[in-house]
Amino acid sequence: MQFPVTESAQEKLPPNLTVLQVSAKNLDHAVALYYEPPASYRGAPPPSPARYSYRVGVGDQLLVQVWTTPERSSEGEQGQQPTSGPVVDETGKFFYPFVGEVQAQGRTLREIRGELTEKLQAYLRDPQVEVSVQNFRAHQVMTLGAVNNPGPTPVTNVPLRLVDLINQAGVGPDSDISRVALRRRGVEYTVNMRLFLEKGVMAHNPVILPGDTIFVPELTDNHVYVFGEISTTKLPLEASGKSLTEILAEVGGIDRQRANARGVFVFRRTDLTKNGFDVVFQFDVTQASTLLLMNEFPIMAQDIIFVTKDPITRWTDTVGRVLSPASSLLQVQGIVNTFEGD
Repeated sequence: MQFPVTESAQEKLPPNLTVLQVSAKNLDHAVALYYEPPASYRGAPPPSPARYSYRVGVGDQLLVQVWTTPERSSEGEQGQQPTSGPVVDETGKFFYPFVGEVQAQGRTLREIRGELTEKLQAYLRDPQVEVSVQNFRAHQVMTLGAVNNPGPTPVTNVPLRLVDLINQAGVGPDSDISRVALRRRGVEYTVNMRLFLEKGVMAHNPVILPGDTIFVPELTDNHVYVFGEISTTKLPLEASGKSLTEILAEVGGIDRQRANARGVFVFRRTDLTKNGFDVVFQFDVTQASTLLLMNEFPIMAQDIIFVTKDPITRWTDTVGRVLSPASSLLQVQGIVNTFEGD
């Protein structure tokens, strides 16, 4: 239960093992270099449309308003709303007085308004037409997997992005937002929402389109392991992540009497260290500034946090192991002497 603390002792470690003593000068570099999500998490997000346009579908209920003069509308006094508008039927059309059937499915509201304006000119002088969707019923997206509220979500004329959809569905500590599967028109894409949330990469927050299916998998191997002069345990790592300070506080902190305050280590495997835990971060908590650094140091899944023994503790334990058999013999000899005296 020990690991070399000094630089001279660390020189004897295998050459492929890098010990990085974290300081205020190299903290940002260490996090940027070794905290990047693995390549398998980068995914291949779908392309977002250059311009989002809602296209009407079967089941949508429309609201059509026609004004003949600034004061009056053919639907009634200005400002009054009809109780219900035409619904796009199974043929993709709706009926409007004096115009007849109007093709709506697959068209934008602008295109429908243009056709109504053109055909109403035969009956009205310079008609002013407005078309909107009163009830969105045609298009949905489906959210499945490790979310609190799985199920369909209606698609409207307001662009819906992946983060907004997942936020509505709700995620928990077992949701892996680094590997969100998005299926669109028979093609499956993998989106790493963490790259958007942590790095601002917009490609990993795509616009959701009608018919998309989103699956949020459960986290696997989402644990952190703690060993040494500390409460040894395995802790789940939430999707939002935790800092080293939070992990240490959660297990009750290091043993102040037995631990070496210069030897708080974090073992990590990343893309740069595929052959094992080849990078080790060292924190010296004898310095007050290190406590602030630890609060800024994010922990990744499968990290091993290890607190080594203090040299005095190692010596005491060694002496205890050596003297323990001798002490037992002395106790036995004392008992024998007692019986012989009797």
